[in-house]
Amino acid sequence: MTGFGEKTFRTRDGLSLYYRDYNGPVGKTPILCLSGTGGNSKVYDDLAPHIAQTRRVLTMDWRGHGRSDRDPDWQHYHYNVDRDDVIEFLAFLGVSKIVTVGTSLGGIVTMHIAGYKPDLLAGSVMNDVGPVIGEAGRLRLHDNMGKPMVFDSFEDAAQAQKERAEVGFAFTDAEWLLRVHRIYAQDPDGKVKANMDPMYGRVFRERKRLPDYWHFFENMKAIPVLAIRGAVSDILDQATLDEMKRRKPDLKTTIVPGRGHCPMLTEPQALAAIDSFLAAIA
Repeated sequence: MTGFGEKTFRTRDGLSLYYRDYNGPVGKTPILCLSGTGGNSKVYDDLAPHIAQTRRVLTMDWRGHGRSDRDPDWQHYHYNVDRDDVIEFLAFLGVSKIVTVGTSLGGIVTMHIAGYKPDLLAGSVMNDVGPVIGEAGRLRLHDNMGKPMVFDSFEDAAQAQKERAEVGFAFTDAEWLLRVHRIYAQDPDGKVKANMDPMYGRVFRERKRLPDYWHFFENMKAIPVLAIRGAVSDILDQATLDEMKRRKPDLKTTIVPGRGHCPMLTEPQALAAIDSFLAAIA
């Protein structure tokens, strides 16, 4: 297994953000893995070392997530701030070109980078995310917001994740448990909670979303993009994926059977697609 260095960098507003640096072979464009809203760098514990066999891989914890500092101002949990954190992070490392692997939020932030500083992007893998969220997924997420988010055990958290997922999501019990161990943490009082700032609950309630991000997606036409969709996903639904393909005919696509939001990217279909996609990028 490829090892990694654990490091931090300090943002323009003084927060310490945690990242991992997998020093793969030099000479190729590095990869930056960006997690979804509920995730952190640990969700790439399997994919990152796999990719690092051929090139450098970076993963990071968003502000307010994992081992990064919580922001004292919850209104800074915003796509534009996340975008600027990524741009600042890459400048800190002296990286001028990157290929992103963006799951959910990570894909949205990638689109924001494309709309603001597209020259940073040499390519992007979009994991179950597009310029709009499917209506069924929006309703499901809204319904889940009112349900308990604090659990007595990781097993209880895994069961809740399973019950709140899309119909047809075919994780095994062990896979659900692995997922929650990566995105949840146990407090000193023994309670299991999402490993992120609890103020994100307010973010979800009050965030004023743009209707869509198609205008940002237009800026991705000039770069290679691979869109991976879970076959039963209601977040990246088939209609949105079809429209992405219509607007960007060279878009590469892969459907992962038995997966909703989001594929783990270690499934055979996902790994094969990622390996093939990256092989074509210097």
